[in-house]
Amino acid sequence: MSILDIDLSVLEQLSLSKLLILFTHFKILAATLIIATAILYLFYKSKHVYRIDFVCYRPPDTNRVPTSSFQEHIERWEKFSPENVEFQAKVLERSGIGSESYFPTGIHLLPNDQSLNSTLEEVQMVLFSVVQSLFTERKIDPKSIDILITNCSVVCPTPSLASMIINKFGLRSNILSFNLSGMGCSASLLSVSLAKDLLKIHRNSLALILSMESVCSNIYGGKVKSMLLPNCLFRMGGAAVLLSNRYRDKRVAKYVLKHLVRTHIGAEDIYYRCISQEPDNEGITGVNLSKSLQQLAGEALKVNVAKLAMLVLPYSEQIRYVLSVVWKRIWPPARKRGPYVPDFKKAFDHFCIHSGGKSVIETMKEKLKLRERDIEPSRMTLYKFGNTSSASTWYALSYLEAKGRVKRGDRLWQLAFGSGLKCNSAVWKCIRKLEPESSNAWSDFIHRYPIEVPDVMDH
Repeated sequence: MSILDIDLSVLEQLSLSKLLILFTHFKILAATLIIATAILYLFYKSKHVYRIDFVCYRPPDTNRVPTSSFQEHIERWEKFSPENVEFQAKVLERSGIGSESYFPTGIHLLPNDQSLNSTLEEVQMVLFSVVQSLFTERKIDPKSIDILITNCSVVCPTPSLASMIINKFGLRSNILSFNLSGMGCSASLLSVSLAKDLLKIHRNSLALILSMESVCSNIYGGKVKSMLLPNCLFRMGGAAVLLSNRYRDKRVAKYVLKHLVRTHIGAEDIYYRCISQEPDNEGITGVNLSKSLQQLAGEALKVNVAKLAMLVLPYSEQIRYVLSVVWKRIWPPARKRGPYVPDFKKAFDHFCIHSGGKSVIETMKEKLKLRERDIEPSRMTLYKFGNTSSASTWYALSYLEAKGRVKRGDRLWQLAFGSGLKCNSAVWKCIRKLEPESSNAWSDFIHRYPIEVPDVMDH
């Protein structure tokens, strides 16, 4: 073998070694790129649900119903006995509702116009207004909406409310639309829950939620006192909420959804029937509110809070709660005391409780051991706008924003009850600095609040 043959053999081995080294480096580089791409994809493919914004409806002053006007109206309507006129006037006086809440046009007429046309006029007045405001304020192209959810408990026309919005604003043909009815005052948080589940599947999507209740079709003209209560409590209102799971919307969103807990205890008749739409003995339809509603709502709250507490409370409060339960089991005298109530003020900066009535708010204040400042948004919402059903927690949040109280990093708890019986909670975290907005339903008169409301229960 010549020297030349030996040199060529060595060179071949060296070249092969370099190729193997280069190939190895290439595999490492390719794997690194794949991993980096996957990490970036997962990072930008947000699993969060962001609340970009929301708008609450502020009716025109022509729809305002002062307390004196309400009493005069029910007297002149000639549907009620003097006893029932006095009963409704007394309930309204003690309800915590002021003289600036609103009725739809059909209820201002004598006799009341509760026809389908009048009802749809109210629905369109509320929903068209909040959707237009939201689209204008946020410069939203209607065709960019991927999911539409409407909820109104007692009105379910054909075509649906969702179809009404699609037709009015020209939403695209492949939109996912849902219309919820019969869900009561907790329907808006149920809609958030549905939107959250849909946004898990449909990436890079926008979801629009519309929440309201029709007062026009809800006024009861019979004699049953428990069915006369809604006449005094429910008022005109509604809200539009825009949610997103797009990562790029994080920079413009106000809040991110942290937790959502739903509770339904309607398996037992006593809970199932405590809020029900039904005819009276004369065939007149109305919503019947049970006398034990506050107590039953408290039971629903216990179930809901038991699950929520484990998600939001600091460990110190969780340990205290568990120890109190164990102590009651091993030491019988301790059972006579009420259950240990965790300090939710350590978990939340703000509380948006459903403004179902003064007694509902007071019950929640007592059971959750809240301060007057904690229930102020709900109390003022009831005073100014009345019970706007599923939209009420959004009015309470709108109050907090108008007051400038919500800061970046704050956590807030939305809590609502609904027929069935349901108790639902949503926990949000503020993720950016909030600026005062002209579209806020409270903006023009927020400086007048809070107003001192006499401490009298509903009934």
